[in-house]
Amino acid sequence: MIIEAQPEDIDELYELWRLLLDQHQGHHAVFRYKPGSEQTLKTELLHRVKDKSTRVFVYQEEEVWAGMLVASLRPGSAGFKLSNKGYIGETIVREEYRGRGIGKELFEAAHKWLSDQGADHLELQVSVQNPRGVRFWESLGFTPSTQHMVRPLSDSKNTSKRPA
Repeated sequence: MIIEAQPEDIDELYELWRLLLDQHQGHHAVFRYKPGSEQTLKTELLHRVKDKSTRVFVYQEEEVWAGMLVASLRPGSAGFKLSNKGYIGETIVREEYRGRGIGKELFEAAHKWLSDQGADHLELQVSVQNPRGVRFWESLGFTPSTQHMVRPLSDSKNTSKRPA
């Protein structure tokens, strides 16, 4: 069953979010969190739950929170043909529940809500280090439009000197 997470669900929601973050720790520095940052991360997640332009959809089976998907409406410039972005954020299905259509159900709930809110297109980011995730989103009709690139500035191992 799909439900919308509420502020009082923060502990269960945070457990799923941490599972997602933990699975991505080795992918890139942008996914890493600081030790001892649980309260800061919970506050960030709670902000998303309370945001009127965001919904956090959860798949609940009996008492288990098996998956989640964060969806946000992000209005853009009216000068562009596609100006009302429906953004699919963090998405996770517990390993033992994968392959049962839960991710698709979460996506369909988000798609309906975003469409009802006036989104004219959907966007998301998926780690290039997550081929299973890439295949999942491609199976739902998503195609690459740009390549999101990151260069950390504080990690000397990831910076290179520019030629003179």
